[in-house]
Amino acid sequence: VTAGGAFIAALSTLTGMVWLTQILRRFDLVTSQGQTILMFFTVTGKFLVTELGIELPPGRLVGELAFLAPDNRRTQSLECVEDGEMLAITYDRLLEIYFQNPEFGYYFLRLSTERLLQNITRLEGIIDQYKAKEQAGAASPAQQT
Repeated sequence: VTAGGAFIAALSTLTGMVWLTQILRRFDLVTSQGQTILMFFTVTGKFLVTELGIELPPGRLVGELAFLAPDNRRTQSLECVEDGEMLAITYDRLLEIYFQNPEFGYYFLRLSTERLLQNITRLEGIIDQYKAKEQAGAASPAQQT
């Protein structure tokens, strides 16, 4: 089971969980970079992390890293690309649950770590592409002489 799957399993065991349901249409902006307050769970439809071009299918959490950030600000925007439904929870409620349920807190940390490691891998790929282009550019003038 992935950290995300285990996290959702931990969420489902909590009583009194307060999720807000949002029905979204294609092209709706869910949240903008710099906003705070909510973490989302995609139920149906497809969503796009705009700045990264990453498509999120149903069953994904969004906003967990902003929850951990000192100012709770999002680093990316999210838009709806296929009509769908999301659940949302406030960061205040999430913080309460984090401290009340150690299993939830553990899986939340695992999920956040998994996302950070994915981001590192993605950035390393971008750096490798940049280096390859730089090396190809440096080799081109040498080959012409």
